[in-house]
Amino acid sequence: MIREFWVENYLSIKERQTLNFETKSKEDDWASVDMGNEKRVNKLAVIYGANASGKSNMLLALLNVFELLFHTRENKTELVKTRRPFALCMDKPTRMHVSFYANHIRYDYTVSYTMEHIVDELMEWYPNGSKSLFYERKYQSDDLQASIKFGQSLGLSAKTKDIFLQNTLNNHTVLSCFGKRAFEADAKPIANLYNWISKYVYQLDNPNFILEESLRQVMGVASAKRFYLQMLEKADFNIVDFREDISTTKVYFDCKAGGKPFTLSLDEQSQGTKKFLSNLSTLYNAISSHNIYFIDEIDSELHDDLLLYFLNTFVMNSNESQLIFTSQETSLLNEDLLNTHRDFVFFAEKNREGAYSEYTRADEYGLHKNLSLYKSYRNGRLGAIPQLGSPIYFEDDEEN
Repeated sequence: MIREFWVENYLSIKERQTLNFETKSKEDDWASVDMGNEKRVNKLAVIYGANASGKSNMLLALLNVFELLFHTRENKTELVKTRRPFALCMDKPTRMHVSFYANHIRYDYTVSYTMEHIVDELMEWYPNGSKSLFYERKYQSDDLQASIKFGQSLGLSAKTKDIFLQNTLNNHTVLSCFGKRAFEADAKPIANLYNWISKYVYQLDNPNFILEESLRQVMGVASAKRFYLQMLEKADFNIVDFREDISTTKVYFDCKAGGKPFTLSLDEQSQGTKKFLSNLSTLYNAISSHNIYFIDEIDSELHDDLLLYFLNTFVMNSNESQLIFTSQETSLLNEDLLNTHRDFVFFAEKNREGAYSEYTRADEYGLHKNLSLYKSYRNGRLGAIPQLGSPIYFEDDEEN
């Protein structure tokens, strides 16, 4: 789970912007996870804001810091795995920091980089509750190896350290080097972290996600199919079963309405039904495992009641999973889930003078608990809403 994240000089983000997911509340244990040392981390976080305010850019940055830790480079001429810096600071490095828990161990990671190379990076961890060096790395020059120092707490042999040194190019992180080749058993702490990122960090709006193939996999796991059918029944979709036609390999749904059965193919289902089916994969994995999900515009093609149902089910039934998403569905702010847990909510707003994005957690506004978060937002007290002009179009008559 992610405890805190900050980023500077990334897409629309110029100055350092921070998202903190810790909570001070202990009233609702189901809404957060106890990470030890009196630290609790929220399971849910949502970013609101007008179009072009930078909501999606913060989500991209969160995903990007883990991409840096996971994706390697084979050729030194390749660019770093990232997106461009803020338009007015192209000559300065991007900086990111993420504090997260993996396998119940806290890691603090800070990286500075340009499009061409990693400038420096520092990974610290808390294997026994106290901070220790994992590794640190500094750029030397284009033609020289980076300077890399590993912490003694890792217990790496001289041979393993040398392999990392020889295989870490200037355009990717030290941790991502683990994906290049096999290592001996002494690299287990590095393997554990690398494999955790690979297994548990997800981008849900992945273009490679194929719903039909996902449903076929669900059919092969009895507990997963039971979960899907139960959720579909609760969501009032009239679906009683789904199956694959062996002759066509297409997925069909057995439905019932008014006591009368009928069948629909996946292609014949509405976009809202398909969206909910896609999200059920998230829901099942969140409940049965402990994953981190990033979803942009989660409300797309879903009714607001169905979205609220999905979020409540996620929070109430997941154990150590975390969902961070953007949304335009402001009606959620009127619901107890967000109005009560205001530390779930962040607002993104574009600085009108500097054209850069700024982010504020809802509980930082000092809004009284009896005041509606929804009404305060809609009335403009919290910012992060579009500043629109008159809807009347005035035709330019200069030529007349």
